[in-house]
Amino acid sequence: MPASSHGHRPQLDNELKTLRRHLVSMATLVDEQLANAMNALIQGDAELGEAVAARDSEVDALELTIDQHCERILALHTPVAADLRMLIMAVKVNTDFERIGDHCRNLARYAAPLAEHPDLLARTTVPRMADLARDMLRGAEEAFLSRDRVQARTVVARDQQVNRLHADNLSTLITQMQEEPDASEALSYLITASKAIERISDHAKNIAQGVVFLVEGNDIRHQRLTDPDHPSSDSS
Repeated sequence: MPASSHGHRPQLDNELKTLRRHLVSMATLVDEQLANAMNALIQGDAELGEAVAARDSEVDALELTIDQHCERILALHTPVAADLRMLIMAVKVNTDFERIGDHCRNLARYAAPLAEHPDLLARTTVPRMADLARDMLRGAEEAFLSRDRVQARTVVARDQQVNRLHADNLSTLITQMQEEPDASEALSYLITASKAIERISDHAKNIAQGVVFLVEGNDIRHQRLTDPDHPSSDSS
């Protein structure tokens, strides 16, 4: 039976503080995974890549912990509007963090096959994209910690820069595949890596949008779809 909203408020506050700590732990872990995955890729370090892949289970376990904690709060307490926003935001960004973790695992696994082609990686904007995506992820985390909606909106705006770099990569790499058919396998890994980083930036944007929702109660997803006849799309 849900607890009363007055006598058990301190318990709810403690539960929410624990939830916040779990989310910070998740953000820290995923940030480390992204940094190590890109170091493995750029340095051709297959051993580091395997270490990143092995830690993906930690991300998955923490995702379950956060989801279960949200369920516990809903089952045992009567959250008010601001608390509910925190819970909704937690569930959504938890999924984004887990998916970033998946992309990090995949990026790390490309380290071995690309180790023999460092020149190909150097010709792309993949390292620059990774730096931007990690900056976005850290910015979203900082915005969450300080409840800074302005910083969160800045993170959202930066996603377009990563999208442009990915488009440039795609064009360049497809041209290279036509010119260097012997390197087509390595180039295909780079195309996939570029797409993975583009997706990571999308998830970082989602997390920042979650912060805006938490602070303002305003869902800023799909704001450009002002025309009711405009076909919806998943920008994740």
